[in-house]
Amino acid sequence: MPEQTIGIAGIGCSVPSTVLTNDDLEKLVDTSDEWIRTRTGIQTRHVLGKDETLLDLAVEASRRALEDAGVTAEQITDIRVGVNSWFRFPSLATRLQEVLGALGSSASDVSAGCSGFIYGMEDAYNKLLIQKLQYHRDGVALVVGAEALSHITDWSDRNTCVLFGDGAGAVVLKATDRGAILATHTHADGRYGPMLYSDPVNGSQRGDNGEWFVRRESNWPFLHMQGRKVYPVAVETMVREVRAVIDKYNHAADEQIGIEDIGYIYPHQANLRIIESVAKRLKAPLDRVYTNGVVRYGNTSTASIPLGYCDNRDHFAGGGSTPRLEIDVAFGSGFASGAILRRVG
Repeated sequence: MPEQTIGIAGIGCSVPSTVLTNDDLEKLVDTSDEWIRTRTGIQTRHVLGKDETLLDLAVEASRRALEDAGVTAEQITDIRVGVNSWFRFPSLATRLQEVLGALGSSASDVSAGCSGFIYGMEDAYNKLLIQKLQYHRDGVALVVGAEALSHITDWSDRNTCVLFGDGAGAVVLKATDRGAILATHTHADGRYGPMLYSDPVNGSQRGDNGEWFVRRESNWPFLHMQGRKVYPVAVETMVREVRAVIDKYNHAADEQIGIEDIGYIYPHQANLRIIESVAKRLKAPLDRVYTNGVVRYGNTSTASIPLGYCDNRDHFAGGGSTPRLEIDVAFGSGFASGAILRRVG
């Protein structure tokens, strides 16, 4: 029997029922289907309806992942939710914990831009590994990427409103002989904060006369992005992170690997041009790089990689007798970035 290691035992996803097409956006802003496809590759995106919530998406994705893994909510020992569009407390993770009934677990949100899922995976994996090696306990982690970016999108700004969509993806991490996480790597560079950010939440301010007053505005804080400046840094960052996670693995491995040994790559689905540039820089054939997510769902931030798992379920399951190496890689605001090297099959 293969040695048990910590890996992904189940996956699940959820997207809103409302689909927003490029033609729909033509009615909102000065844009066109051709303009959007040429610059981003996006054709459709899903957005929350008035009776849907981000918590609903996270719950549905999580329940599907638990069912896929054959795990009950009571068995979960740790919950991590990568999210940037939950501007309230308690955390989305603790709300998710309550609804699922996973009351024996720890739970917290992870804020790392679009890399929140990668950061959450690393955090949960490290905790499971320590519990196993130091305390001889087997835990079960639920890691979720969930976003409602439609709530913080300025729908009058054609440069950003065409990009983003809502969705959630979840995975169950546990001891498994079906695959393994081999290495993780995360990094951040806060110098790039002004390139991709959201407005500060309005609160108490001191007026010109020195007196305090409270600003009350109805809009959500909008996200802002300097796309042309983000593009080259994003490409360079993702290429670097792929190489970094391979180097980290090679540092301790008996047999060295290179990019040519990676069977498939799941990049954050930010923009098709970014993904194509990353693949070209890595000399990775585009048919070994997941791209369908950006076409179908747009940029769903922390949800984009686990949504890719579900969208590519048959491939992700790693059918066949030969194990395959895969890499997940992401970047996001604050230019938090990271990558995961996994064995599948």
